[in-house]
Amino acid sequence: MLPRPIDDQGAAPDGVTIGILTALPCEANAVVSLLDDVGGYQDPQDQNHYRTGILPSTDATRPHGVAVLMMSKDNTRSAAYNCANMLRTFPGVQIVIMVGIAGGVPRPQAPERHVRLGDIVVATDGIVDYTHVRREHGRAEPRGRQSAGLISQRLLRAARELQLEELSGNYPWARWLDPTQRPPAETDVLYLHGVPVPHPERSLNGLPRVHHGVMGSGDVLMSDERARDDLADRFPDMLAIEMEGSGIAASTAAEDRAWFMVRGVADYAESAGKNDTWHTFASLAAAAYVRALLRRTPTLGRPGIQLRGRALPALAPAELGELERLLERLPSDVDVRAVWQATVPELAPPSRQVLTTPAAAVEHLAGLNADAAGVPPALVFVGRLGRSLSEDPVGAELVGWAVSRAAAAGVAEALHVRLGDRETRPSEGPVLLIDIMTDGIDRGSCRISAYVHEGGGPWRPRPTSQGPSDVAVADLEEAARELVAEAERLWNQSDEPAAIEFVMPAALLNLPVQWFQGPRIFERSDPLCLAYTVAVRSRERMREPGVRRVWGNQWRQIDAKPFAGRVLWGAADGIEAWAAQLQKDNGYAVVVLSEPPDSPHGRRELFEALRAGVPVILWDRRLSRPPESTDGLESLTREPAALPATTRRVRVEAYGSGEPDHFGHWVALLWDDPRRMLTDAGVES
Repeated sequence: MLPRPIDDQGAAPDGVTIGILTALPCEANAVVSLLDDVGGYQDPQDQNHYRTGILPSTDATRPHGVAVLMMSKDNTRSAAYNCANMLRTFPGVQIVIMVGIAGGVPRPQAPERHVRLGDIVVATDGIVDYTHVRREHGRAEPRGRQSAGLISQRLLRAARELQLEELSGNYPWARWLDPTQRPPAETDVLYLHGVPVPHPERSLNGLPRVHHGVMGSGDVLMSDERARDDLADRFPDMLAIEMEGSGIAASTAAEDRAWFMVRGVADYAESAGKNDTWHTFASLAAAAYVRALLRRTPTLGRPGIQLRGRALPALAPAELGELERLLERLPSDVDVRAVWQATVPELAPPSRQVLTTPAAAVEHLAGLNADAAGVPPALVFVGRLGRSLSEDPVGAELVGWAVSRAAAAGVAEALHVRLGDRETRPSEGPVLLIDIMTDGIDRGSCRISAYVHEGGGPWRPRPTSQGPSDVAVADLEEAARELVAEAERLWNQSDEPAAIEFVMPAALLNLPVQWFQGPRIFERSDPLCLAYTVAVRSRERMREPGVRRVWGNQWRQIDAKPFAGRVLWGAADGIEAWAAQLQKDNGYAVVVLSEPPDSPHGRRELFEALRAGVPVILWDRRLSRPPESTDGLESLTREPAALPATTRRVRVEAYGSGEPDHFGHWVALLWDDPRRMLTDAGVES
């Protein structure tokens, strides 16, 4: 049940899982103005007055329940005290977010990290309590202690999603900002030793910039340029300074809850330019970001009955006892590891102790978050465990138990999908196909054509207005950039994720097309794989009618729920025996090449796989694949149907890591859906 608007009497609203603390009236007003279904609540045992409401989540039918509190004082002790009261009054709160204004730490010598008034600062790297000191020998030595507490991993993931969108020029929080409330640019004055100095140039069309890093926190109203700059020198990642965060982090740690903090920059923490001019806009910027952040966060389930210290959702004691009795009846030879891998293939293998018994696995999974559809992995595990015991009566009882609990939580249909009882296909989003044909005489030249599928309805890609063009292979990146820009203009009515597929001959398949730079947005261009799923396709197979039937049959294994095929790894030697195995057994739907297809051995493996109708092929683009890349490829193949999304994820991780050897930089994916065809003339009839 979601919070309902009520007066200042009655029981606390059900379903409140997010607590938001503010220190000033302008901060509280900004947050409450963005809530839906606003109400009020005051508990007789709590002197605070709360505003309640809802904010959107990833599931339109299950928004977040939110309670907002404006503190009576703006300092660390008040924050800790009020946070503790909120957690007692709303025991379902799992994350407390501090939202409001802060003093920015400017760095004009580093334009990309320079904080300006109205910017948004997200404490993704924690809080430094800079007023924590050690006193000895008559001197106070600052220790800069990292505040206790657990930063919300859910909100960190949501913040990364927003970062990814921003790289594509999408700022979802901007829609909640009123440009008329933004103070004039001439009021954003930066002083150095009391003298105004210019800001570095910036081109965001008046939008705030979002910064991620460390927040300084202390029981001091910082208004000292020298003290601020000393902190900046000691803590290079410090972006802003505020007064409540360390109190909230300590209070949530005591209750085993998570915290998060978002601030709008209202001044530069020095006396020469300190005033209230930017308070309203900075407060609204922080609140708008939090609304967008929670929109990308799954609904938080309320804490449930404990199973040996782990939380299972909403289990009554009788239901918990029934599960324990069912697990006790299981045969001793149950393959717990196989069920685990089918349930959470994306997770690293757990410790051996977790997989000793089904009960130990359930206990471990019960502490994990529900998936995007709201299904707890513990329920999926119990259901799959039952499916694996088709000839034992206890198997059907386990499935029934899991389905009944999912039905009570309103996620029964989603559980059936996870168990493979329902066939589901993702909606067809926009697709750009870039068809590349090499010149028969000049191998340094090629002809490039493009087709755009606008998403929804039957597969029907249409040629772009540019038509075919002859370009040098060395200029493919620039040509692709122009085609992506045109496709985006055609897709402007779609909000579905888009994909780019390069249809290429084998000689070009190892080109790093996923790392081609995309269109310039706000004077910056980013790799295609940050904003799109990018895959390659075989031009030779698309033009060969003799493999259509076997190719289509193999694809059905990828499309099946659950995945029904197998994965075959390339052979460093013995290619003849490997090829014979591939031809003899039609169960292989995924092949991982031992070498890239521009090497003789990799090319032979590629064409054997294409001939056998294998629709999905992976490889490392380096000639010699390092062990960590083998591990990464093995992880990706655990869920073949999700490969376009998971390869994009590891590429984004690689880009963000700054590590050139991260396997995400080198993984290539051939994702060849035989239902999405082209002919030389364009759309296949």
